[in-house]
Amino acid sequence: MSSKRLAQGTDRLFLRDWRFWAGVAVSVLFLGILVYQVDFVEIQRSLRQANYLYVIPAIALYFVAVYFRAVRWRYLLAPMGLIPVGRLYPVVVIGYMANNLLPVRLGELVRSYYLARREKLNTSSALATIAVERVYDGITLLAFAVLATPWLLLLGEFDGAADISRTTGVIFLAAAIAAFAVLLAVFTLLGSSPALASRMEGLLNIVPPGPRPKIKAFFWTFVAGLAVLNSPSKHLVLFVYSLPVWLLEGSMYFMLAYSFGIDEHFDSVGVLLLVVLLLTATSNLATSVPSAIGGIGPFEIVAQQTLMALGVGASLAGAYSGFVHLVALWLPVNLAGLVLLWKNNLSLREMSAASRADSLEPTSGLAGETAGEHD
Repeated sequence: MSSKRLAQGTDRLFLRDWRFWAGVAVSVLFLGILVYQVDFVEIQRSLRQANYLYVIPAIALYFVAVYFRAVRWRYLLAPMGLIPVGRLYPVVVIGYMANNLLPVRLGELVRSYYLARREKLNTSSALATIAVERVYDGITLLAFAVLATPWLLLLGEFDGAADISRTTGVIFLAAAIAAFAVLLAVFTLLGSSPALASRMEGLLNIVPPGPRPKIKAFFWTFVAGLAVLNSPSKHLVLFVYSLPVWLLEGSMYFMLAYSFGIDEHFDSVGVLLLVVLLLTATSNLATSVPSAIGGIGPFEIVAQQTLMALGVGASLAGAYSGFVHLVALWLPVNLAGLVLLWKNNLSLREMSAASRADSLEPTSGLAGETAGEHD
């Protein structure tokens, strides 16, 4: 099938996919709640009065955080081959751009497919390393929330928050901790216990005979990508690698808080640092909700609600949250990714279509080598 026909088929599939429309509904719902709560006159005032001198260094910090994502990914990919960080960095940028522009996190498929094309690795094994990334992102963000929340409570910063907001926050935090703990345990056991992986493969016998061989092949190449999780020390290394990623991104939030005068609502820099840790955690954990494009909607409303619970006004919190997400996080990496696509003569639509097709053919083409062949 030609790339053009694949791309057209992908477009039609998006329109028929209930997950796409569910994501659109989630984004529209959350943005609707945000719009209902804010005063657009105050939004405009906040945007006019903001100090934009902080924006360029804040965006620069974000791209340094992306560099550390590439460093961490190199470690995860090490069992398959040692790839220079300089070669991984543009792949990460393109993957994040694709995640922002495509529905239901298809950017993860695009990133694994593009890496496989460039480095002749297995697509599904690369996808497994991205899944591990996501788990460690969640663990790091939860650590931020667990560190910041008790101190903010002790300092009385949540005094203006309704009890129901506190209860909802505790339930959300407990559910998130449980979900990431289960994922981490499953990935670790699959990556370190061939016997367990074999037993889990046996569960795939319930799949109809036709697609069963392809699904089993995908399963084993995915398990090969989890090989880096076979010892406790490697878990510690991954957590350490994850810290600069999120501390740098949190530093961007911190700088932009001064742009919008968020700092004036808190007594000290130390309290603002705790607020930023919590805000970084809640807003990014919210993007795990399947939204249509780049987490738009869940990010804004959860970031706004977090700041409101800490005493910041709804309109100022909304202006800050929207600016951080759309102008500082969303737009720069999208522009950088599109420039890289243009420079390498690539098409996002064709890569998206090809990555979806390739994910169903884990043993074909450039993905035909096993992870062990790159050790």
